[in-house]
Amino acid sequence: MTTDAGATATLADFVAHTTLDDVPDQARTRLTQCLLDFIGVAAAGSRYAESSHALRTSLRGLVIGGETTVVADPEPWPEPYAAMLNGIYAHSLDFDDTHIAGGLHPGAAVIPAVLAVAERTNATGAELLTALAVGYEVCCRVGAALGRGAYHRGFHPTAIAGLIGATAGAGRLRGLDADGVAQAIGLAGSMASGSMQYLANGAENKRLHPGLAAHNAILATTFAEAGVRGAAAALEGTYGLLHGYSDQPHPEQLTADLGRVWILEGTGIKPYPSCRLTHGAIDAALQMRAELGASPPAETTVRLAISPTANQLVGGTDPRKRAPENSVDGQFSAVFQASVALLDGHVGWESYQRIADPGVRALAARIELATDPTLPEAGAELSVTADGPTHTVRIEKPSGEPGGSLSWDLVHTKYEGLTRHALPDTVAATVADLAACPSARSLIRQLRTPTEPQDNS
Repeated sequence: MTTDAGATATLADFVAHTTLDDVPDQARTRLTQCLLDFIGVAAAGSRYAESSHALRTSLRGLVIGGETTVVADPEPWPEPYAAMLNGIYAHSLDFDDTHIAGGLHPGAAVIPAVLAVAERTNATGAELLTALAVGYEVCCRVGAALGRGAYHRGFHPTAIAGLIGATAGAGRLRGLDADGVAQAIGLAGSMASGSMQYLANGAENKRLHPGLAAHNAILATTFAEAGVRGAAAALEGTYGLLHGYSDQPHPEQLTADLGRVWILEGTGIKPYPSCRLTHGAIDAALQMRAELGASPPAETTVRLAISPTANQLVGGTDPRKRAPENSVDGQFSAVFQASVALLDGHVGWESYQRIADPGVRALAARIELATDPTLPEAGAELSVTADGPTHTVRIEKPSGEPGGSLSWDLVHTKYEGLTRHALPDTVAATVADLAACPSARSLIRQLRTPTEPQDNS
């Protein structure tokens, strides 16, 4: 494997020396959008994901005390476990931000680690924003460097790249110098994990992945700060992260145009709580329903085409893709998501109450699923044919991706829908102008207010 021998050291130098002035306005805006979105999805995930109660109570049985905030929990937690729970909650609804080029969810891993350190150190908003910038950028670059070869080996890139990005962000706030950041990344490399085997039965392992990454980032940076030595060339080395977790790595992505091109700007905000690779199918189905004025009649032929990459994760021939047995199955089923969208005209967390619905299952069973290599990874094409002409909707880029459609108002509306104004009104306004916030701790501790259950309809 061709490697850039100095990639880890180069990234560590970037983490230690980048200033907020170096971060473009567009990247800053994206980061504030992602932070507000994280708060909303973590608050909702803590309340509505089936796994959250068991995880919270089991962890509380292991640890006591602490001073660190968990979103929507009135009680403080020890720092590593607060980071873990925030990461789990943010990912449990599969409603958190995504970076398609990196094939991962940067926010659910990076933000919890950064918030935990920012609260303890009482960083300023500008310092918090800078840490998020370097954490996201490193995370997205490691994801791009892993490439789709990580999936081929059965690893979840969020758990791997997310750990490195979270370590970078937390290391920055701890004030580690470039060597300290490199040591922390070297230690974190031995903590990476995240198997895709959860797809076999819709297991809840996936929800743990970013939480474990955030937790381990706290450990790695704590050890490095104390002088524990980490592995050199942890990313690009012979036994490093890229070689161990991908069979088709792209090591040049780690440092190409670093500091000049901010690939974090490609992070999108999800409009639906499901795998991002189902979103093209959902968009196509919702547009199709709007054009038809109703769901397709029973006698019509419905054909859904998705990309080869999407087919690997949300398509294929596994019977659970046609007939999901739980919410995780449904989150990774393009035909289930398209069926709900065609029948109901909307997709939300309540859609998973339709898992066993006969009407949804009947439509999902008759959708002809195909693979189209001309489609972008998250794109889709849906066709409906009756006695008359065929109606076709093609989606090249799913909604919520960066561009003119990804406005602050759109993200704020999603946030309000997830929290139903249970958090103080000042939270969103402070996040919007994060660089001017004098105390990150004062912002973060407002998030302890518990949210009330709601139907997310």
